[in-house]
Amino acid sequence: MRLYNKKYYLTSGFLAFLISFILLFVGVRAVLGHEIRTENIAAFLCFSFLIGIITSCLAFFKLKFTIIAFLAGLFIGFIMMYQGFLNKASGWGDLAGIVSLITWIFFGLIAGLIIQAIYSLYHRFKKTNKKRKK
Repeated sequence: MRLYNKKYYLTSGFLAFLISFILLFVGVRAVLGHEIRTENIAAFLCFSFLIGIITSCLAFFKLKFTIIAFLAGLFIGFIMMYQGFLNKASGWGDLAGIVSLITWIFFGLIAGLIIQAIYSLYHRFKKTNKKRKK
């Protein structure tokens, strides 16, 4: 049995952590124009750490469809967050942006897990059918 390269999932988790922290920081500081306090940095670090842990776990268990859907949800979520931040007409853009980010991340993770389960079940049934035919 081939050992899985530890650097791969640690690097992917760290990159997801770093990119999500930078995008959150830039979004709140530059786009919203809010002053960054210690509480904000702690919240950004916790959120980004959670994103990094989820990404590392998905890479560790080799859930390729789930990690693709999760990162796509993360990407779409950040786009929607920035769009909500830029929509200052209603006054709720900052809250709507964060909620849309979390919603898209959750949607991407759940959709990826469903796709991965369907893929795994398909290959399991395909393998058992080959054994029966022999």
